[in-house]
Amino acid sequence: MNQLVPVDHLFGKPWISLRVWLADLTYTQQSISSEIMPQAVGGLASYAATRMDFEYPVKIFKYPEQLARALAEDEAPDVIGFSNYIWNSRLSLGFAERVKEVFPNIVTVFGGPHYPVAEAEQASFLRDRLGACVDFYVDREGEQPFAEMLLAMHGAGGSAAGLHGKIRGLHSIDGEGRPHLPAPGPRLPSLSEVPSPYVAGLMDPFFDGKLIPAVQTNRGCPFSCSFCVEGTRYYSKVAKTPSERTREELLYIGKAMAQVIKQDGVRNELLITDSNFGMFPEDLDVCDAIVECQDTFGWPRYVDLTTGKNKRDRVLEAISRTRGTMTLSGSVQSLDPEVLSKVRRNNISASQLMEVALAAAEQQTGTYSEVILGLPGDSKRAHFSTLAQLIDAGFDRLNMFQLALLPGSDMWTGDQREQHGMVTRFRVIPRCYGSYTVLGSQVSTAEIDEVCVSLPSMPFTDYLDCRQMNLFVSACHNDGTFVALTRLLRQRDIPVFRWLELMQTLPFGARLRAVVDEFRYETGEQLWESREELSRFAVENVERYISGELGNNLLYTYRVRMLTEALDDLVAVAIEAARKLCAGSDAEEPALVDAFIQEAAEFHRLTMTGLLTPEAGASRLQGAAFDIEGFLESPGDVAKFALPEPRLREFSLTPEQVSLIEGYLSQFGAGPWGAGRMLTKVRFADLLRRAAFVPEEDRDAAS
Repeated sequence: MNQLVPVDHLFGKPWISLRVWLADLTYTQQSISSEIMPQAVGGLASYAATRMDFEYPVKIFKYPEQLARALAEDEAPDVIGFSNYIWNSRLSLGFAERVKEVFPNIVTVFGGPHYPVAEAEQASFLRDRLGACVDFYVDREGEQPFAEMLLAMHGAGGSAAGLHGKIRGLHSIDGEGRPHLPAPGPRLPSLSEVPSPYVAGLMDPFFDGKLIPAVQTNRGCPFSCSFCVEGTRYYSKVAKTPSERTREELLYIGKAMAQVIKQDGVRNELLITDSNFGMFPEDLDVCDAIVECQDTFGWPRYVDLTTGKNKRDRVLEAISRTRGTMTLSGSVQSLDPEVLSKVRRNNISASQLMEVALAAAEQQTGTYSEVILGLPGDSKRAHFSTLAQLIDAGFDRLNMFQLALLPGSDMWTGDQREQHGMVTRFRVIPRCYGSYTVLGSQVSTAEIDEVCVSLPSMPFTDYLDCRQMNLFVSACHNDGTFVALTRLLRQRDIPVFRWLELMQTLPFGARLRAVVDEFRYETGEQLWESREELSRFAVENVERYISGELGNNLLYTYRVRMLTEALDDLVAVAIEAARKLCAGSDAEEPALVDAFIQEAAEFHRLTMTGLLTPEAGASRLQGAAFDIEGFLESPGDVAKFALPEPRLREFSLTPEQVSLIEGYLSQFGAGPWGAGRMLTKVRFADLLRRAAFVPEEDRDAAS
């Protein structure tokens, strides 16, 4: 391939006069849908600065309103680049279309994983999805092709007319409709070649109390899962960031975040975007740098990441070093051998999962696993079996998803769909919709994803049953909602999953029945056969989506509804199912066990009463016959925890809890969809009322 290289580039860094803007847009009108600082596009700018000097500083945008204002008020750029992810693809395209209408000479460039891997599908995607408003698409890793494009334009006097097919990884359709799809060039051997956009000051405007800083300590994944973008061979080798560079970056972020926390303590978080954190020796150095930041700046309180699938001992060591700020993940997606074979995934065994969960419990580290419903070969039996094994292994939380077909994955291709008999439907992605005024016109968009809802081994009715089970796992198991009951069951060798199954066979109270029926109904209502028809409907009804009437994350929303609107009914079926399973399971007095189950369930109900309504902060009282708190610390025979005399237990929120809840509700909104989103950002235990025995001398006054 003939590469275009400017002559002055051969003798050193050129000085270019192109105005370059980069946009990693997020929806903002319901809430900020992508809360991550635009460090990925910042890396494009920091890498380009190693290859050239800019006469005009590169401008970076996250919020659509700010980009729209700059387009209206500032001198127009020569080049504008847009990130293209599943959560902002249509938004980026809407802005690009409007830019091309008003400024046809601006060169528009897209890049990101929301792009097919097969050439024929790439050409179709460029023509049908992106159309004439996108001049170039950067395929795969973006730093080098984007920099080469800018250098080539500089050498051609600012023109991009001759670039078709001339730069590796830079795709386009020329004026005669011919696709140019050169193969991507070699990946960066080390991320040290990309200077930190934080240390370069490019992220300074985004320390605004709304966005979360993100770092990438390595890029790539050695695993080959067909449903994942990084499962392709291109990303099989892992490129790393030197530990000292990451430490410098984290210290820079920590200093800035200390000021943010002082003004708004909610955003005390860090995202590590690695696919397998903790698997590599350098990750331990990163953990030490995080601890240094905690000691120096009081940041981060939470670290969001995906831990590695191998090197268990090293992963556990990494988690233990950060004082409970990281949660260990055992993401399996499925434990069914046939499913795993079809998606090219090698999981750790169920026995190894148990070891991981137990080791994490010993370190008092939270654990979670991820499961995907609808993978090739999946069935109701296989899905339930996976959930049961993970719960038996002791994972605190299961994150349950539906299979979304991503253009950048092998599974998106036509032959994979046909081979596995996948029936798919389209739905609007929660929180990813909005309407913005751009250069005098209204740009309304909504993001659509494609999910598998039926397979030869899983009819749609089974899919709905699986989704209902996901709801009960989320509401009744995740984060220890009824942990006293589940520990009682485990002590008697009764599988917790049997309890969850039995609950759903019992008669529901009216409120719980309404919530479950509405969940199943909305699950079907959100699914459309036509992407185009759904897109038109969403754009025409965008205000209904923004208001929360349509398009919510159903598991988040209905978990909140079960724990608020239907809490009493949920507690009733939880008690009845536990009683049935414990009956005759041991030699203890059945009446004593029944009384314990009743009090333990009531204990949890009172911790959750008024959940997410801190203004209803008055204490709640419970007559106590058992030491539930002692049982939670060290479970044993129920009789050992019977109190010698009845006591009074009080449940209340601390002032710090009230402040925390109010801060999150102001950010996400107080409705079920906002509160559901909040539950993914804060430890559930931090929201629950604290229980304490009322001292004997205060008992009369309290009662």
